[in-house]
Amino acid sequence: MNNNDYHERLDPEWLTLNAVRDLIKLAAQGDNSKSTYNKALDLGAAICPEILGDDVSILRHNRESDLTKEYRQRARYKSLKDNEDITPLFLVQTDIEELESLLDIAKSSNDKTKTDKLKRKLGNLYKSEEEINPDKSSENQLIFRDVYKVERDTPLLFKGNNNSTFELFDDNLLTIRVLHPEIPEHITGADLVYERYNKADNTVNVAFVQYKIWEDKKLYISENKSNERMLEQIQKLQNFTCKKGICACNKETKNTYRFPCCASFLRPTDKLQHPNQNFISSGEHLPICKIDECATITQQSAKILEYENIREVSLSHQMFEELFNQGRIGSRNLTLNDLAELYKDSSILSKKDHLTLYAQEYPNNA
Repeated sequence: MNNNDYHERLDPEWLTLNAVRDLIKLAAQGDNSKSTYNKALDLGAAICPEILGDDVSILRHNRESDLTKEYRQRARYKSLKDNEDITPLFLVQTDIEELESLLDIAKSSNDKTKTDKLKRKLGNLYKSEEEINPDKSSENQLIFRDVYKVERDTPLLFKGNNNSTFELFDDNLLTIRVLHPEIPEHITGADLVYERYNKADNTVNVAFVQYKIWEDKKLYISENKSNERMLEQIQKLQNFTCKKGICACNKETKNTYRFPCCASFLRPTDKLQHPNQNFISSGEHLPICKIDECATITQQSAKILEYENIREVSLSHQMFEELFNQGRIGSRNLTLNDLAELYKDSSILSKKDHLTLYAQEYPNNA
């Protein structure tokens, strides 16, 4: 895989992983222990296996232990040597059986010789088995309990073929739907649509977050051929939300205080240069309507967004999660009729080069 092909795969995975992790943070009420990158990888593998699945993901493989990588290499070349398909899991489980039998012999023979090295090796093999065998570990590692799909008569942005329903910690249900190009390498951006349910008045707040890779805290947004698709998607998002009035706060809102009802945010995401590097992203959320206000023009006449110029207006990911879950940012309170009217227009969706994660919260008794 050459360097260009590598990043064609790495960038879509990294964008998707950040969107999944932010989804978890919103659903888990900002609990950092439930929204680690490893847990986001596990949920990502469950809801979009074509991108973050165990058998395809560069990010997953590079976070595996050296021992697991060794078994993958051994399986590859042993398959070539023996001219048959030999899996890493088969090799690991064969060695596990061997060590378990040796430890059983040591235990039954009352031999006083130390077996600490064998036990340590066996423990590492168990960990590798879990890394290699997603079926064994995925149910335990998913932070939300998977439940049977629940049909609910509510407005939908899209239905999709790939959807999962989970039970949240507050007994609400969360249905996640995924839309993405058939070829993951075609993904140039990711969108997260999150509906937060308000039990008190049976309304919904919606937030739309668009993820784009930036480098050195800079995102070029000049109107040229290379940025055409990105600017088109940003414009679609603004037309879908701001210009349809869901950002216009209700005067009768019961909240004593809240931020403006901005519903659409641009989320510049730091580029990952290599899958082995630490997973860190600045996570700034800039309201779509503030993009032009924050943009500057370089000496080369390029229009650009820079961290230093957006941080006075943008929200950190911690602030975004906390304020959205408190109902202090995001759209105005929407009735189900409002939502149905909004979703009549599906022009925001782009299966051509965008991944969309669409999350709906609703009560368990709905």
